[in-house]
Amino acid sequence: MGKRVDLDKILDVLERPAYVDVLLSIVSGKNYATSIAKVLGKKQPTVTEQLRELEKLGLIRPIRRDKSKKYEINWELLLDVFYTTVREIICLREEFLFSGKKRFTSMSREELEKVIPPDFIKRFLKEYFETLIEIGGKRKGFDEVIFCFFNALENLEKEEWEKLVKKFNLDEKAISEIANLISFELSAVEQVALMNIAHGD
Repeated sequence: MGKRVDLDKILDVLERPAYVDVLLSIVSGKNYATSIAKVLGKKQPTVTEQLRELEKLGLIRPIRRDKSKKYEINWELLLDVFYTTVREIICLREEFLFSGKKRFTSMSREELEKVIPPDFIKRFLKEYFETLIEIGGKRKGFDEVIFCFFNALENLEKEEWEKLVKKFNLDEKAISEIANLISFELSAVEQVALMNIAHGD
């Protein structure tokens, strides 16, 4: 029960793009307050407070080097948030799964890791943040980043898809089915609303 309460607090903080930006700065190698403030264009006291909150939740850990307090990601916890979010979305939309795909709803963490390997997620989060800084774009909460990750997978060109499958030894069929389901979740309500308008009076 205690762990669930903590996870709820973590999810609440990670809905705020400002905290996700700080977290992903550390993922990308900007791992102390001054460098994070610089890359995000924020005041250092603001970043220091956000770092304190992320540390309190256990998402980051301090590592001391030289005179600066540096941080590292607690990957075990962040990946737990990722896989828990994915599992919850799959279970929420179970009625949209064909009988052969219902196996996803009972997948263990270890089975999900085989479909969506941790190395793939880590690499994506690093690349995502660096690309966001380079070209700009809407800042997102962590759950929205997850939704968009799968939507982007769903919309990849065949050549890029095949390269990722090979590079990370992905279970192509399984990850494609999960990407399809979660991509649908991104705009399911909007699609149904538009269909109701189209077929209504």
